[in-house]
Amino acid sequence: MKVVIVDDDSIIRKGLSRTVPWEQNGFTLVGLARDGEEALSLIAEVRPNLLITDIRMPFMDGFQLTEAVKENYPDIKIIMLTSFDEFELAHRALKLKVFDYLLKPVDSQLLLDTAKRSMAELAYENEMKRKVVEGMPLLRQRFLEKLIKNNLSEEEIRSQSEFFNFTMPRSKYVVILLTADDYSYPDYQNRFGKEMLKFCILNVAEETVLSDNEGIVFESEKDEIVIIYNADGEQDLIVQKTLQIAETIRVNVEKYLKTTVTVGIGFIYDKPSDVSRSYRDAKAAIEFRHMIGTNRVLTVGDTGLPPTSSTEIILNELENEFVMKVKLGLEKEAHAVLNDIEQRLLEIKFVSLAQVRLIGIEISLLLFKELEEIAKRNVKFKEGLESVYTYYNELERFQTVQDIFASIRHLTARFLDIANRQREIQTQSMVHKAIDYIESHYATEGLSLQEVARYVHISPTYLSILFKKEKSITFSDFLLQTRMKAAIEMLRMSGLKSYEVAEKVGYSNPQYFSQCFKKYTGFSPTDYKNNEH
Repeated sequence: MKVVIVDDDSIIRKGLSRTVPWEQNGFTLVGLARDGEEALSLIAEVRPNLLITDIRMPFMDGFQLTEAVKENYPDIKIIMLTSFDEFELAHRALKLKVFDYLLKPVDSQLLLDTAKRSMAELAYENEMKRKVVEGMPLLRQRFLEKLIKNNLSEEEIRSQSEFFNFTMPRSKYVVILLTADDYSYPDYQNRFGKEMLKFCILNVAEETVLSDNEGIVFESEKDEIVIIYNADGEQDLIVQKTLQIAETIRVNVEKYLKTTVTVGIGFIYDKPSDVSRSYRDAKAAIEFRHMIGTNRVLTVGDTGLPPTSSTEIILNELENEFVMKVKLGLEKEAHAVLNDIEQRLLEIKFVSLAQVRLIGIEISLLLFKELEEIAKRNVKFKEGLESVYTYYNELERFQTVQDIFASIRHLTARFLDIANRQREIQTQSMVHKAIDYIESHYATEGLSLQEVARYVHISPTYLSILFKKEKSITFSDFLLQTRMKAAIEMLRMSGLKSYEVAEKVGYSNPQYFSQCFKKYTGFSPTDYKNNEH
């Protein structure tokens, strides 16, 4: 670590350079200066990591030097020295965010320790910067995901885009959405694999869009390639340009990747905060490929849907909350969330039947996904339920919001029954596992609820509740019962003494064992053995 010392007193300069063992402690003294002006020239030349400077100096004092260094070389750590123990000086030094402020005559060891601390702080800051740089692609991805899914404010978008070093000027915006028509063809089209195919489609999109520097291209977490295109000018020209971009990408994917994509284009909006609206438009357009066909460019205008407005469908993850309630078997809460979703749709003026069906399909797909997870553990739960494709075709027949949600409620009731039966099986399994453990380890002194809970991988509180619910007995009473039954058997069938039986059922204190035994049977161990109860 390189050090520069600045002081107008030559004796102090020499003293600090000679009395402090810089080299032995990982430092290199790269220069001495008499004042701030001389120091600035030296700093520009040697770029030190640490600057040690006096405050009172001619021409340019320590404060002026610090201000110049902080402006031009913000990473340099600064330690200030002064002969004056004045609060105002210390306050000004701290305001300039110097690392530390030491009084002269400064102790060599104290200066060295302070220098070491400053370099430790610098190392930590550099490590944090490195991690931020390494994590920048992920942070950028997260911001873009938020941009297309949430209604961010203009200020949020401006500050975040500046941080990630790209601009989102106030111009017209439209989202172009790409999704591969099939990620899993068994023939030559699958030569890439899913992740590589997404990467290749992303490259085709980037080559097409970024040549004009009028857009942002990224991969969404939902296996989509998203293009946020921005331009100024006439609406018709922007529509023409986005169609050209979309068609170029579609043709090149088919030509060079030997597979196909469907492209959805949203409506054009006037500011970056409306990107999320255009994204939802584009997504709605792509959802129509099941009717119009794949390997083509679809605009939201093709669907007959109006531009999203202040009354657009924003569910705020309600669909995921609903499925979680179903998964937990919370029937009342699940239906309350479903009622909320239906009510929001009914209150929207321009919601189309297609949009309602899409929401119904999304909710039902989430339910079927949970069923798949349950069926992995117990295949019988999948019996008697139609396939997702059958249910999808059923939804397509309904013509009203009420009919669609009545169907979802019917499906929900069946899933709640499955979820509750699965939970009962799982609960019984955990309790049986706990009982097996108790019956195998009751002889262990100090066997506790915590130990058994760790074995079955649930919390002690939850295990206690399950025990009471499934066995109508508390954990401690069940453990006592198990031990006493074993003790009774040993007293009847063996010649063991009372204290020997106590040890074999987990009691190191024979008197305490006798108390527990008498409380359980009404007899002391000796009386019980003698009377052969």
